[in-house]
Amino acid sequence: MKIKYVRHSGFILEDSACSLVIDCCGLTQESAEVKAYSGKRLYILASHEHGDHYDPKILTFGGDQRKWILSEDIRKRIRKPQDINYIAKGEEYRDECVTIKAYGSTDEGVSFYIEAGGLKIFHAGDLNNWHWNEEETAEDAAKNEKAFLDELKLIAKEIPALDVAMFPVDPRLGKDYMRGAEQFLDSIKVNLFIPMHFWHKTKAVLAFKPVAESRGCRFAEIRKEGDVFEV
Repeated sequence: MKIKYVRHSGFILEDSACSLVIDCCGLTQESAEVKAYSGKRLYILASHEHGDHYDPKILTFGGDQRKWILSEDIRKRIRKPQDINYIAKGEEYRDECVTIKAYGSTDEGVSFYIEAGGLKIFHAGDLNNWHWNEEETAEDAAKNEKAFLDELKLIAKEIPALDVAMFPVDPRLGKDYMRGAEQFLDSIKVNLFIPMHFWHKTKAVLAFKPVAESRGCRFAEIRKEGDVFEV
């Protein structure tokens, strides 16, 4: 499988049978990224309604073989009825090519567990330890961390190992910005870790490489939009 980093938390995954577009903003039906994946099944996913994850333009993607799998919170944003599969925490979309299960988030919407091409893949959406320690009270930080660890415990129980994990490493969190990703890797065995949600701060996110490798996984060094990784 090839995994292309589009931008922010957006990725396109491609294997011989299908392609998945996840949390991609700024793409159109005419985009080279989308045209390149025509002719096979196309699954278009959005983890929640925030503008850095959901772009209404994805609703224009045509073709007989395309399927939309969108977080339930996006339903209220859709004015015109369309053949959309809405998914909430604990629910699944399944066909002969993919299985997609929604887990929780510590912000809006859901996170995605995907089985495709014989691989186990996780896209976190906005699931993270959003502790904001330098801006909030210790009580609020502890509450936020508990919410994350509770969800992580559930995920790890059901999915103890992953081939690929796409997870936030967001420098806006301050000095402990790697904390959620570390906790994720301490709970789930991951073969390839791909950072996301880092707002173009490439240098800061590359600093997570030795941390990821110390947990026994390969780290995807994203240096620019369009980088491609294979697994």
